[in-house]
Amino acid sequence: MTVKKLAQRLFIIKPLLNFAFVACLVFIVILFLKGSIAEQNSYGVPSLLLATWSLLLSAILGLLVNTPNIDDMPKGWFARMKHRLAKSIFTLAAMVFIFISLALLYATIKLLNL
Repeated sequence: MTVKKLAQRLFIIKPLLNFAFVACLVFIVILFLKGSIAEQNSYGVPSLLLATWSLLLSAILGLLVNTPNIDDMPKGWFARMKHRLAKSIFTLAAMVFIFISLALLYATIKLLNL
């Protein structure tokens, strides 16, 4: 199974990930407005981590669903250049997401070890 097919199958959870992001942000705002310092320390970091991971996974799913197809290579010169440009932009975006994921994993480990 290719990554694109897997992303298309998992695309159904994208609205759930977006909802989790918004719900965590609302919870963090309510926690900072109405909660005590002890509650903020207990629930703030896990909510922030869940919000960032759900937003990142939603963005990765959205990116992987729209990968350019290798099978339908265009015949014209300009169309091939456009296809190569789209493929290189996708590769650059995928590398950025990998870097962001590793940075977020490092931050998660550091925050949970506190």
